[in-house]
Amino acid sequence: MSEQTENKVYANRQEVIDRLAEIVNETTDEAKNEINFLKMTYYRLRQQEVDAQLKEVLEGDGDAASYESKPDELEPRLKELLNVQREARAAMVEARNQEMAVNLQKKQEILQRMVTIAQNADSVGQNYNAFVELQKQFKEVGNVDPKDVNALWSQYNMLNEQFYDALKINKELRDLDFKKNLERKTELCDEAEKLGSLADVIAAFRRLQELHDEWKAIGPVAPELREEIWARFKAASTVVNKRHQDHFDAIKEQESANESAKNALCEKIEAIDVNALQNMKAWDEQTAVVLGIQEEWKGIGFANKKVNTQLFERFRAACDVFFKAKANFFHTMHEEQNANMAKKVALCEKAEALKDSTEWRTTTDLLVNLQKEWKNIGPTSHKQSAALWERFRAACDVFFEAKEKAIGGERAEEKANMDLKLAVIEKLRALKDAADAEPKQVRDLMAEWNNIGHVPFKEKEKLYSTYKELVDYFFDTLDMKGQKARLNNFREKVKNASSEEGSKSMGSERQKLQRQLERLQNDLKTYENNLGFLNAKSKGGNGMLALMERKKQDLMAEIEEVKAKINILDE
Repeated sequence: MSEQTENKVYANRQEVIDRLAEIVNETTDEAKNEINFLKMTYYRLRQQEVDAQLKEVLEGDGDAASYESKPDELEPRLKELLNVQREARAAMVEARNQEMAVNLQKKQEILQRMVTIAQNADSVGQNYNAFVELQKQFKEVGNVDPKDVNALWSQYNMLNEQFYDALKINKELRDLDFKKNLERKTELCDEAEKLGSLADVIAAFRRLQELHDEWKAIGPVAPELREEIWARFKAASTVVNKRHQDHFDAIKEQESANESAKNALCEKIEAIDVNALQNMKAWDEQTAVVLGIQEEWKGIGFANKKVNTQLFERFRAACDVFFKAKANFFHTMHEEQNANMAKKVALCEKAEALKDSTEWRTTTDLLVNLQKEWKNIGPTSHKQSAALWERFRAACDVFFEAKEKAIGGERAEEKANMDLKLAVIEKLRALKDAADAEPKQVRDLMAEWNNIGHVPFKEKEKLYSTYKELVDYFFDTLDMKGQKARLNNFREKVKNASSEEGSKSMGSERQKLQRQLERLQNDLKTYENNLGFLNAKSKGGNGMLALMERKKQDLMAEIEEVKAKINILDE
């Protein structure tokens, strides 16, 4: 198979079928090699399609356990063309065998006539032209079975020797023939010696075989030169034959290395403990590893024909075990998410049944317990999580807002706290206008804010929004959490990820950040709800409220940083 054929890339199986149809009736060895290559390429492309379909099912939250690949609609055509090729080659082989049998009979008949002339010493001179004609006819007859070649040429050369030895009356003519034969054999030596430096080792070896056939067809040279000219030709042949042997030894060595590399990859896949993968993150990380191993497999060349198919079957089976286990895990996870959703729906219904209650203390305790129970329930589907939380929170808000109104509106302590918080806001504004603001000053004011008790409910969000805007300004400009440095490092990492492998890594990074963002947002909602419950129960500031408020602020800052990283990736 030519180098051009080996480097040919087919985009799909139809292209392979089209090329196969073009050469299906060709019976050369090169065509046979290309057809074998096309067959292998076809099934490799088919496997890639099946793997892509399965991957699409998995990424689409499909049920891989019941997945079945689409039928191969082109395979019947492939088999039809391969049958045509086999029949064509069989016919070619049969015709060639018949032709070689006919050629053998012709050569034997010519040799028999040469025997008659060569053994009749009295008439060799008269039959010289006839003998030369028989030589010509013998050489013009086509190929015979390789097992008969040496015997035919041996008899042919022996008869030539007998004839020319008997042709004593025409020594000048014989010497001229010796000279011509020497010239031709010298030319063959020259060409054979050049083959020793030909880049294409296979082509050099094949040409050498042709030169040997030509050598056999050339008559003898002068007796005193026969050993010398043959020794030269033989030496040149030895060089070509050794390069040919070294070439195939190198191929075997590479195939052995490829076999070891493929065995190692099989062992890596087989060593994966799927029972240790207990969450989505672990499965996603291990899936990335498996896909990387599959790409590495594609980059390894062929192993020996005897084991290459077995290695591929072993590798594919190990991958199938992994992806089947993954499909089972996600199927089980979906069932757990559905069960969690049912539990959260039940909590929503309980909260909605309590939202209009005027039993302030009892209902507050009940709702706080429901909120704790909510927090202990595992995750649900991302599509349902936010809507369920909003439903649950809305029911709680109805009760606590009604409770707030019933307790009596604004109180003197809350008004005093509001004045204190307004004072903190003014200090922050003054610090913002200063040119020498320090992180410690900001943190002291934040601590002062957190130690102040509740403010009137209606003013709470407005005050906090103003306060948060100022604090966010300082966190950003003073980089109090090192966020800018982290974002700059992340942006540099993304910038350097220009390769295909880096792009895949960034895609995986974005999925991880998206999941982190959803988790942080859920945590933030939980803290906000906890603060609402604690605000409803507490009549003054306390350490728990301050701690939760700081955690809430940290969460909000972390959420903004994750969003910024996602935006960097999307750019």
